[in-house]
Amino acid sequence: MKKANYSKGYSVVELVIYITLFVLISVVVIQSLIYVMKTYASARSFRTLQQNGELVMERLTREIRQSDSVSIGGSVFGSSPGTLTVSGTDSGGAPYTDVFSVVNGVSQLSVNGSVSNLSSGEVTVSNLTFWNVATTGSEAIKIKLTLTTTNIPVITKSFYTTVVLRE
Repeated sequence: MKKANYSKGYSVVELVIYITLFVLISVVVIQSLIYVMKTYASARSFRTLQQNGELVMERLTREIRQSDSVSIGGSVFGSSPGTLTVSGTDSGGAPYTDVFSVVNGVSQLSVNGSVSNLSSGEVTVSNLTFWNVATTGSEAIKIKLTLTTTNIPVITKSFYTTVVLRE
């Protein structure tokens, strides 16, 4: 009589061990991928926030520094959302008026009535406050800008600067 050969194939115990190892490795890999995706999303949101903040503050600084005067009556100081109205003359000698404001969470610049957005739709301006700092020798504008991302994860950051008007 022939002996049965049971050495071919896998036993049930071996299959359970292999499946358990596969599941454990899969869980580790999936958790790692989720962590990497969350980290990437956070970095992207922070980069967007930082870029918008730097662009808005740079434009505010440049326009205020080049202006000749601040319109006290046309500006809203010390509260948010604030409005700042400055005026001056361009390189050709033509007068201009710049108005900085926030409309529906977007920072805007109006130059002689022509409106352009300073911040993108990926962030919301949650605070824009101006303070007028006047001394006998100069005039300056202190600015606080707070932006919040519209993407997940939600990140909020404040930017500060003080700009002295040219003499």
